[in-house]
Amino acid sequence: MRINKILEVILLVFILGIAFLPRCIEVLNKNYVFGFDQGRDYLAVKSIVVDHKPTLIGSEIGAGAAGFQGIFHGPFHYYFLSIPFVLTDGDPYGGIILMFLFGISSVILSYFLGRKVFGPVGGMVTAFLVAISPILVSQSRFVWNSHPSTLFILITFYFVYLSYKKENKFIFLSSFFAGFIYNFELAIAIPLSMSLILFYIFVLKIKELKKYAVMLLGLVAAFFPMIFFEIRHDFMASKGLLAYVFSQKETTTSFLSILNTSVSHFDSFVYSFFDTFPRDIIPSWILPVIIFVPATYYFFKEKNQMMKKFIIFLILLIPVNFFVFSFLRNAVWTYYLIDLNIAYILIFAYSISSSFKKNNYWLKIFFLLFLIFVYIKIMPPLVKMFNYDYQDYGGDAKIEGKIDALDFIYKDAGGKEFGLLVFTPPIYTYAYDYLVWWYGQRKYNYHPYNEKKGLFYLLIQRDSSKPWSHIGWLETVIRDGIVVWEKELPSGFIVQKRLAE
Repeated sequence: MRINKILEVILLVFILGIAFLPRCIEVLNKNYVFGFDQGRDYLAVKSIVVDHKPTLIGSEIGAGAAGFQGIFHGPFHYYFLSIPFVLTDGDPYGGIILMFLFGISSVILSYFLGRKVFGPVGGMVTAFLVAISPILVSQSRFVWNSHPSTLFILITFYFVYLSYKKENKFIFLSSFFAGFIYNFELAIAIPLSMSLILFYIFVLKIKELKKYAVMLLGLVAAFFPMIFFEIRHDFMASKGLLAYVFSQKETTTSFLSILNTSVSHFDSFVYSFFDTFPRDIIPSWILPVIIFVPATYYFFKEKNQMMKKFIIFLILLIPVNFFVFSFLRNAVWTYYLIDLNIAYILIFAYSISSSFKKNNYWLKIFFLLFLIFVYIKIMPPLVKMFNYDYQDYGGDAKIEGKIDALDFIYKDAGGKEFGLLVFTPPIYTYAYDYLVWWYGQRKYNYHPYNEKKGLFYLLIQRDSSKPWSHIGWLETVIRDGIVVWEKELPSGFIVQKRLAE
């Protein structure tokens, strides 16, 4: 028994090493993506910490471009970011460390969840699959509001499993954490919460009203910031949702429109499934067979009712998600479906762990060889990715390119007062506004004005899809001043120095 425990610890450390390799790149080289979303989030955190303006809302869903108006994620993504903000004095690098910790914690928690539900083999397999999942790996590499959701999905699943005992504390905690995910991605929290309600009604068949009251209390507690904000702001989100539902009704209810939307959504679900696991290892059609055929076989032979009902919950997530998003006229992005990524991994872990428990010799050998094969296939690309991304300058997308551009402008100004105007494809200059405040002003003791007067510089980030678009900006918005020079930096930024006439 002791030998088994030691082997288990060694394997877990080995899996954490695999998880560490692709997730630690930006932690080590300190050169990370810092764009529209990151700048927006850090300006919000600055408002909370520096300007002492707490908030009840996070970013607008879809960054304001999803067709909804007045509907926001929760504020806790900002409050979590405020911790490294305080510890690093506003350095965005602190957020990268936080995302890394969320990612590694998710791997560790996935092990404990898999072990609790399926046993030691299930724990190891779950942790391994989470460690190598491409979509989950990316969550540790840059700050984004949906990235912490994985950890809280795993916590939700853990309490859903324990709620089989129908104890009030587990019912409350499962519903609370299902709702709490809205702080990071509302599109995950809604179908997950709906699945939980259906699970309690039709699978666990809870009949006591008190337990439903406890479940409702958990959801209300999780969504309290949104509820309070709604009351204070004349039910803005409710009105935005109604406006979305009833706008353009004639064009969106035609059969062809519904069919096209449904096909697009189905494609997103299929893509999300395959994006859960490393690609190009085996032919794509084989993967669902390997996962679902043994799982189906073992499910119908399963005598552990606690485990069986948990598997039903995981399967229930798929149709509920599809139903919820069937009302969405926009694209279903893969980060809406992270709960399904975790569900697919757990179902796969169930297949593998069951083959070991039932001592199905040939299937056990097959899965063991399959996992070894996957490890052998993924390691060279992971090492190659680490070496390439660690050295990648990143052009105008990453923090080094932006910092170098600011250094170039400040040094060229030579201590003189100057203005700075920025062209960037997302239009909003959040990333640059934050970096000028955090980096430029603190290092050079000067914050440039945002006017076309005296000496002023233009910092231009080309639009890769429309590389000519900044020319229109120069000819319409920026027409003043004599061009002293124009230079292109190694990052790809274009800098113009101008003097107002």
